[in-house]
Amino acid sequence: MKIKSLILGSAAALLAVSGARAADAVMAPEPEPVDYVRVCDAYGAGFFYIPGTETCLSINGYVWFQVGATSRQDANDTPGYYYNDDHDFGPFAAHTGWQTGSRVRINFDARSETEWGTLRGWMRLQASWDQQSKFGDGPVGIDQAFVQLGGFAAGYGESAWFYQFNNSTLNYGSFSWGGLYYGYTERAQIRYEFGGKTGLYGAISLEDPKDELNYMPNVVGRIGYGAAWGAVALTGAYDHDRTGLAVGGDAGWALSGSALFNIPSMPGSALKIIGYYNGSDSEYGPGGPLNGYTLTNAAFPGGVDLGQPEWSVLASFLYQATPDLGLIVSGQYFGDAYIAGGDDTVNGTSAWAAEVSAVWTPVKNFEVRPEIVYTKAEHLDGTVSGFLRFTRYF
Repeated sequence: MKIKSLILGSAAALLAVSGARAADAVMAPEPEPVDYVRVCDAYGAGFFYIPGTETCLSINGYVWFQVGATSRQDANDTPGYYYNDDHDFGPFAAHTGWQTGSRVRINFDARSETEWGTLRGWMRLQASWDQQSKFGDGPVGIDQAFVQLGGFAAGYGESAWFYQFNNSTLNYGSFSWGGLYYGYTERAQIRYEFGGKTGLYGAISLEDPKDELNYMPNVVGRIGYGAAWGAVALTGAYDHDRTGLAVGGDAGWALSGSALFNIPSMPGSALKIIGYYNGSDSEYGPGGPLNGYTLTNAAFPGGVDLGQPEWSVLASFLYQATPDLGLIVSGQYFGDAYIAGGDDTVNGTSAWAAEVSAVWTPVKNFEVRPEIVYTKAEHLDGTVSGFLRFTRYF
């Protein structure tokens, strides 16, 4: 009997202790509901909603490596082109060594809808390595950035002078990347633009002059029309003070007419033609092999710096041989160059350039691009330059 009582008492004690511990147990909280990332298809592929907001975000970019070379030996040869420390293409150094370059680019694009139209914030991070920086880390910088509401935009980015066609992702002056000249420049600007991929489109842009000490902006305007057959556009630029002087500077102006024709019987193929005219050497125009070149001859024994050509015509034909291979043939002619900062041209300074290139995408988002260009100024020997580039887009 005593043994039975002892067993029952022990069991009761154990149950009491277990109940006390159960009362003190910490229960795990219920998991919070997960706000999964949602696809945003309002602005095309690649956008997603930032969790907890109605803002759509896209992140994309590329990484590329290239190696180039030139036949240019010295100042008696026409300048060629390669990727340089200005983070773009520029004159080859006067030697025949290999020129290597790499670039990393990341774009962030945030958009949402308001009663005033699309609210957008866009920025580009970029780092480049070249002959000057290849033995160190590439400097990462904000290459471009702007804010936009409806048709109004303000920030730092590509000048309105550079773009011609709203309905073409190939807005460069040629379908090629490096050897020809199409007036690429980046500016701080305030602009208003209208129109879409078809129909009437245009823009007016107030742009911060380079190296000018005054309160007046440069003005760039563009008007154009796009359709299934292609597009046409007319662009004009007014350089308030092309001499860069705070007082007494002279104004300059430039015009550009562009046409893009899609080839009906060749899907993906197109012809692009652009004409440029400069009233003087200003910040606008296509540039050219002799822009920035110091000419020394009988007329200028002490040397004279050259600027923009008076006029130029560029033509570029893209033949889409297969869905994965595009072949490009381009050419450009440059009329006599102006004296830098002036309105007088120098006879014997016309030039021309011819280029062949290809774009091969063996797999999606991977591009192999070779380009070869021949440049020849009237008073200089010709130069052959080129590069081979590998790009991974994402």
